[in-house]
Amino acid sequence: MNTSKNKTLIKSLGFGESKIYIELTSNRVLSVPYNYTKKLQDAKPKDLQKYHLIGNGRGIHFEDIDEDISVDGIIRDFGNETKRINISVEANFLDMADNYAKEHHLSRSALLQKATLEYIAS
Repeated sequence: MNTSKNKTLIKSLGFGESKIYIELTSNRVLSVPYNYTKKLQDAKPKDLQKYHLIGNGRGIHFEDIDEDISVDGIIRDFGNETKRINISVEANFLDMADNYAKEHHLSRSALLQKATLEYIAS
């Protein structure tokens, strides 16, 4: 029996240039750098695309590199500092963002976070 204290589950994953974006059922996004584990750091992008959720969404198994990571472990290691924001945008913007995110294997949240960080850095 799993007695995990964290009831938040993984909803979707997105892959950025230097991080994995894990969207949770709480609508928060965990940003996990690839150097979180040696296997993730050494993996090729195509190796990361082959994954499945484990423990009913409590973790991720990356098949090609034989690596497991969990929400509980990430929160333990990085803390739970992700903040949620609400913004108002037109529905067609969200449709465009969703389509683009899907084409690039990102969640909407990961796409918006990545775009914002790139805009700020430029």
